[in-house]
Amino acid sequence: PMLFFTHDLEAYRDDLRGFYFDFEAEAPGPLLTHTTEVIDALADLDRVAAEHSGRYDAFRDRFASLEDGRAAARFVDRFLIGGA
Repeated sequence: PMLFFTHDLEAYRDDLRGFYFDFEAEAPGPLLTHTTEVIDALADLDRVAAEHSGRYDAFRDRFASLEDGRAAARFVDRFLIGGA
């Protein structure tokens, strides 16, 4: 699971640099604003993962759909061995 410690979310979003996408709506994990929330989430990672699995899947599909753990093998097949 991914946990986001966003104690400065408003300042980052509104004043510093902003986001390239709607981070608050699409973040693949909880947005935690207090250290106690981080501690609680760390104590129950299975629950956090289950609660955010749909958002995690959507995020992975959007930003890392080609990440399947076989990139190096595809490179070797295509460029070093000459496969199709």
